[in-house]
Formats: sequence, C-alpha cells, structure tokens
Amino acid sequence: MSESEGRFRLYGDSRSGNCYKAALMLRLLGKPFDWVETDVMARATRTTEFLAKNPNGRVPLLQLPDGRYLAESNAMLLHLAEGSRWIPQDAYQRALVYQWMFFEQYTHEPAIAVARFIVLFAKTADSQPERMKLLTDNGYAALGVMERQLGKTPFIAGDEFSVADIALYAYTHVAEEGGFELAASPAVVEWLARVEAQPGHVSMAEACR
Repeated sequence: MSESEGRFRLYGDSRSGNCYKAALMLRLLGKPFDWVETDVMARATRTTEFLAKNPNGRVPLLQLPDGRYLAESNAMLLHLAEGSRWIPQDAYQRALVYQWMFFEQYTHEPAIAVARFIVLFAKTADSQPERMKLLTDNGYAALGVMERQLGKTPFIAGDEFSVADIALYAYTHVAEEGGFELAASPAVVEWLARVEAQPGHVSMAEACR
C-alpha cells in the first residue's frame, strides 16, 4: 500500500512541541492521519506495547501507512516533506536547512523545551533555581542566534519557508510558557507571524488531535 492510499498514525502527547512538529507537517501537506494521544507523564510510552513499537520509549512516533514506524520528530519532517518545496533542491540551501534543524535539537530544544516542561507541567522551577538559570541563559542565547539570523532573512534558513522553520517554530511559539520574554526579540516575533500565515497552518491544539 502506498502512502497516498492509506492513513498515517501519529502517537503523540498533545502538550509536546516535538509532537506538534509532525502533526503540523502532516496538516500542511494535507495528509490524513489518526492521532493517538500518548500521555508521557502517565508513562504511556513505557508500556510493553509501546516499547515494541519504539524501543526508545518516546513520542512522537509515526506509523506509516505500510505499517513501518519512524521515530524522532526532525526525521519525520524530512521524510514527510521529501520532494516538496519545504526542502530545497539546491545542495547548499538544503544543508542550511539541516544546519538549523540540528541547532534546534542540540541548542534550542534542550533549553527552551525543558524550561517549559519544568515550569508548566512538572511545576518544580522554584526547587531547582540553578538549573532554571542555566536553562534560561541557554534559551535566551538560542533566541539571540535566531534573532540575528532573522534580522537578515525572512525565514530561518533563507528567503523561503522550510522544514527548519517548522522545527524551530514548535517550541519558540510557546517559549513564554517557560518564562522567556519574546518581546525583546522583535525579528523572532515577526517570524512567528510569518510562519503562522503559511497556508494550512494550524495551532498546536488543532493539529494534535
């Protein structure tokens, strides 16, 4: 069965920016999928059944229409968008998209997403001030990198919207839930609006269901 003949199944926690990435990509592409709510805090990813699907015990997890599974949110973005306008054909421009996707996972997400989780869901920020300071400092540093780039180009990897923008949008647009003030990053705020203006864009609540 080809992907166009069946449906995707996306296992995800609707509070997660990483899960939102994959859901938003599917929505932008107009691909039908079934959302399977998977509560990380209730350890739903640690069951024997789930670990048989993804031994790493994490969401998102994408089941392709042919039954195969794919983990890691940015791998999903690249797989789903292959052949589309959201992955440049030019080798160097494509490498720039990859560059920003690696930045998102290595620098941006470990600070901004983790701070958001601690503040909004674990609610333990007051009990770990040193860790929160480190996360906050690193998060603002990541936003600073984005601010400088977006002061030069309308989208993170250049003039065109790409999967790198989806990757970074997911947690940047909810960064304030982790205590980050975006008002000091006007280029980032303007970029968020440009991403939200993309045809087919939907909110996290709309996408993850």
